[in-house]
Amino acid sequence: MRKRKLSTPDSKSSGGRHREDDGPTLPYTRAFLVQFSAETDAGLSHAAGRVEHLETGTRSRFSSIEGLRASIATMLARNTAGAEKPRAHQNPERPPREDPDAPCR
Repeated sequence: MRKRKLSTPDSKSSGGRHREDDGPTLPYTRAFLVQFSAETDAGLSHAAGRVEHLETGTRSRFSSIEGLRASIATMLARNTAGAEKPRAHQNPERPPREDPDAPCR
């Protein structure tokens, strides 16, 4: 059987993998979870739901795509400025709790 040599990613495109010189191209500090409401249509002409910054657990509700963009921009700005810190009750090794506004199961 012939072995194939794996190629290493070039510096222009690493597909999200870690590059020693620049750090990760998709850093966890910029990761978000977006959950759309049942009323959101596929064309996003009506979009509502919540967005959560995965690193800090900060959540925000939105009622339009513009509101979603504004929420993400605000969270990124806070994180970049170092003003956003994980909540004291949050264990950094555990994911944040489900939405406190959600009905109990």
